[in-house]
Order: sequence, then C-alpha cells, then structure tokens
Amino acid sequence: GRSFFGGLGSLLSGLLTTSHEMASCNFLSQLQRTFIQMRTVLKVADNSGVKTVMCIQPLKGKKVARLGDTIVVSVKEVMPNAKVKKGEVVKAVVVRAAMDHGRCDGSFVKFDDNAVVLIDNLCVLAFAEHTA
Repeated sequence: GRSFFGGLGSLLSGLLTTSHEMASCNFLSQLQRTFIQMRTVLKVADNSGVKTVMCIQPLKGKKVARLGDTIVVSVKEVMPNAKVKKGEVVKAVVVRAAMDHGRCDGSFVKFDDNAVVLIDNLCVLAFAEHTA
C-alpha cells in the first residue's frame, strides 16, 4: 500500500506541475496581447521612411488605445531619406493591433503585431474642409 500512495503522490504532483506550467504559459501569452499604452513600440505601415515609433499618449483622455484610435508617438528609428526625423513627435492612427477587437457582427479581428500610420494635422484639416 505504501508504494501505491507514493506513486499516486508523484502522479498528482506531475499533474499539478503541468497545469501550473500551462497556466503560466497562458498568462505569458496574454501579456503579449495587451492594449497599446504609453511606451509601446510600434511598427510603421506607410511610406514615410519611419520604421518604428513609441507611443507617448493615447488621445481623447484614454489610458490605452485600440484598433482605429489616434495616438501621439515619438519617432525612434528612420531610414536615411525619411521625411520625418528621429525624435519628432507626430500623431498616428492604429491600423493593426495584437489585441483582439470585436465587431458588430460578432467576429473578432486580431493581428500578429502592432502597427500605425503617421498622420499630418494639415492633411486631416484639408480633408475635413473638403468634405464639409
């Protein structure tokens, strides 16, 4: 009887260890899928010559940004012939977000990385005046 309980104890400890590893693995995967917040590094998905930017602040008084939100970013890495220089502060729109975003029809959209498109205040104002 003694070896039976000893074997059962090792089996239970093995099950608890694997469930704990699975829970920690699931927790780590959730950490990678977070909202876009301050100091999040993002890729740039346009032809401005900028490679990466860092989020300074989401706009509209929010603490986090999701797909389609406007954020203020600082340029971190650029190509040599870029229109925007390193260190400049510009606005951007989130076009790809790793956090899943629910739609009205019940489907969810989720991407592999976080990416933005840089915007210019003059272009946005000209577009607003043109549509009005």
